[in-house]
Amino acid sequence: MKHRAYRLFKKPFFGRFVRPWRWPENVEQSQWRRLSVASASGATLSALLAPAHAAQAKGAVLMAHPMGVAAKGFWMKYGHAELLRQAGYHVMLFDLNGFGESTSSTMDFPLDVLAAGLALQGQYPDLPVAVLGASMGAAMSLCAMAQPAHPFKAAVLESAFPTLLHFWSRYPIPKLGIQLSKILYPAGERRLRPTHAAQRLMGRPELLLIYGEADQFTPVKDGKLLWLALQGKTPAEFWQVPGAEHTHAYAAQPQDYALRVIGFLDRHLLAERLAS
Repeated sequence: MKHRAYRLFKKPFFGRFVRPWRWPENVEQSQWRRLSVASASGATLSALLAPAHAAQAKGAVLMAHPMGVAAKGFWMKYGHAELLRQAGYHVMLFDLNGFGESTSSTMDFPLDVLAAGLALQGQYPDLPVAVLGASMGAAMSLCAMAQPAHPFKAAVLESAFPTLLHFWSRYPIPKLGIQLSKILYPAGERRLRPTHAAQRLMGRPELLLIYGEADQFTPVKDGKLLWLALQGKTPAEFWQVPGAEHTHAYAAQPQDYALRVIGFLDRHLLAERLAS
């Protein structure tokens, strides 16, 4: 009954993205291993794991997708997963609950990120773990890092909204739902508010925030609100990307993206390995 009520509540937000999941074209499926992950949200998450192309991996990266029918396939479709694998990182893709091949449960998406991150850490217990997220995946990853058990030493967060209302205010029904939730279930809304999580991050993970100058959904000014909330709480870099639309910094500036993102992960995950 609880999950049925959540499915009804979630429909105005995510209903148009509930479609049968398909592998992106031109992806070699044999390179990916399927995993199922139990989340404390009540969902069973569908995940895919692929090894680094290098003989000795530098670390492992969880990839948290933006909203969309592609779900975890976003990272294969646009090349991010292969970029990381070529750079020497194991990667894990997963569907947030209600998306792709994962079952639907509550709105506690940070618990999905946490569960997937811990599952990835379990696969590679001797390697440092990072998370790379886009839009909803980025925002929920930041919220997950307010959980004491999270495994992330570093995070690359692209197009993360500072609050749910910043993203959904242009959509009347979702906006009303969020406003009601702040009254009827304020603790639940706070758990999904990145600026709230920014004040409560655990473990001081290294962060790289990425925002596109052509992003109409999470503009640079929204990104700077989140960056400001993080000041003094954890090390956070900010990259403003010329010409980049929502979640597409890699497409807009592929060489700079590779240099900045891989350089960031190399610095902080390799430093973590040396420290341990």
